[in-house]
Amino acid sequence: MVLRCLVTGGAGLLGTNLVPLLLGEGYDVLSPPSSELDITCTAGVSKYFSENAFDFVVHLAAYTDVKKAEIDFLNCMSVNVIGTYNILKECIKKDIKFIYISTDAVFDGKKGKYKVNDALNPISKYAKTKTSAELIVRTYENSLVIRTSFFGNTFPYDKAFTDQWSSKDYIDIIAPKILLEISLNKTGISHVYSIRRTLFDIAKQRRKNVLPCQLKDFDFGFKMPIDLSLTGGK
Repeated sequence: MVLRCLVTGGAGLLGTNLVPLLLGEGYDVLSPPSSELDITCTAGVSKYFSENAFDFVVHLAAYTDVKKAEIDFLNCMSVNVIGTYNILKECIKKDIKFIYISTDAVFDGKKGKYKVNDALNPISKYAKTKTSAELIVRTYENSLVIRTSFFGNTFPYDKAFTDQWSSKDYIDIIAPKILLEISLNKTGISHVYSIRRTLFDIAKQRRKNVLPCQLKDFDFGFKMPIDLSLTGGK
């Protein structure tokens, strides 16, 4: 039997990479634009679920502008918290598997090499909304939270930090790893990551002329985490 999945946020960076992979694995994928499925509209989400059937949901839609979220918090919360709740509520009603893409920023970045059961302590307003949504999702037994972080296919900046550590990677490396987690039909929490490196080391992989810099040279409106590297296991 071919499984059908709903992918929210399919037009985003992860969605445009993950949807073709899901199709390639034989899944039947619904990936509506926001004009067709506005996750912040409770009535609209309920109507969409009543008119369409699927076996599981991959929830990618999110407000992701970390710096802007500091001054645009209500919109960030509306998308990341209320939007997630609206989709989750319908999944609970119909016992549909819910897969939520979370972030390494649920941690404060003080120690790095975080395991799935380490204490959460988000710093930025963006991270706090993602953490709030994650905790809501985790109340539903038929769910999977995937914490991860990624760039596009190239490093997007001219400079990269030599004093910030991460296990994030490029989308063409992370997307297949997320597909594997989905295919294994897991529940609970999973970390999807690469090896721990500085952002400068990650950048140099695909942008040879990137310049080194340090966190103290920039004002983000909040204290940036030093080490958001992830590991697996408990």
